[in-house]
Amino acid sequence: MKIPTANISPYPDEIEQWWWNKANEQWPDAEESKIVRMLQEEIVVQSDRFNKDRHFSPKSYGSRDLSLLAYGNFYFPRTWNHLSYVLAEALELREWVLPRKGPLNILDLGSGSGATCLAALRSLRDRGVENPIELRAIDYSGKSLGYLRNLHSGLYSLWPGSKLETKRLDLCSNFSRGHEKKHDLILLGSTLNEIIPEGEAEIYANKLGEVASLLKPSGILVVVEPALKESCQRLHKAAAIATEDEQVHLHGPYFNGKACPLVNADSSFHSHEVRSWKVPEIAKKINGPLGLNLTDLKFGFVLLSKKPPRRFEETSTVFRLVSPVNKRRGLYFFVGIAADGLEYAYEIQTRDLESGDRKIVERIERGDILEIKKFLPLGDGKRIRIPNARAIETLFAPR
Repeated sequence: MKIPTANISPYPDEIEQWWWNKANEQWPDAEESKIVRMLQEEIVVQSDRFNKDRHFSPKSYGSRDLSLLAYGNFYFPRTWNHLSYVLAEALELREWVLPRKGPLNILDLGSGSGATCLAALRSLRDRGVENPIELRAIDYSGKSLGYLRNLHSGLYSLWPGSKLETKRLDLCSNFSRGHEKKHDLILLGSTLNEIIPEGEAEIYANKLGEVASLLKPSGILVVVEPALKESCQRLHKAAAIATEDEQVHLHGPYFNGKACPLVNADSSFHSHEVRSWKVPEIAKKINGPLGLNLTDLKFGFVLLSKKPPRRFEETSTVFRLVSPVNKRRGLYFFVGIAADGLEYAYEIQTRDLESGDRKIVERIERGDILEIKKFLPLGDGKRIRIPNARAIETLFAPR
């Protein structure tokens, strides 16, 4: 069992320092401790907005430098890594094929200050993609777009050969109006839940279909949302509705174009990732007295495309973890959604693990995709016993 199967590029130190420098430039006469306190107070407000109030307006955090600098120094690296994980899956597991030559066209709807789209540029360059890249970023906040332009130009060595165009637009209007150009990659990074905070799944689905119409035939739409159960359930319901006419197809997080079964099931889990990452030092410093959980990256996502998805054999042997790896009474056990679209419980007896295998099993993360070569169905067949660690192959385990 190989972990990792894909490397996630670390959040660049240059960007971390860029955001901190901007905070110091904003308040040149303030001591560091005062700047940190101001950022902390704003982060508490933002945390409540993202996780409790769920109320967003143009004045929420896109119109004030304090809000944008708090986001940039604290939340920007998390959002960056969310996209890095999902894009790695699109490229390395889902067989998203990039154009061999000519420019790569990327559209970021609700770009903010650029965490999602700049992470895409960096990920593509880190993977050796040499095509010129034309990025169009759209957001309602002109101030946010200003930070994006300055960051793109100021650290251009991180994404050479890329061009950036920004446009200020209220995304509550028709997404596709005035966007006849087709794109290889479209990004919606925590956008839908903010512009439709209380919308029904059908409204989400209409927006997804509207955006997907802007894809090239081989292009892919990446939608990342917060890991809140309500947000994830609504996203997956919407994705299922948007793909009913087969004009657009689901490529992930599950298999063979199948929708998430957890939205209609009596399950203890909902569909989202829990990933590990290296927390930036400045974020750690700001977080000190706040005590927010920085250890885990939590997010939900879907991948959509006009082309049919990669096919997997529709059995219980290929699956994505939707639970943590738990240990009790001589067993490691976890829950997965398999390539046949069903939920299964998997287990390994600790006595069957050789020396060192336990640490490998404990490195498995929620969101990893595994294939088992040998297994024993138990009970009604929804419980699967894996004989040992050698019976597990990792198809996708990014770190």
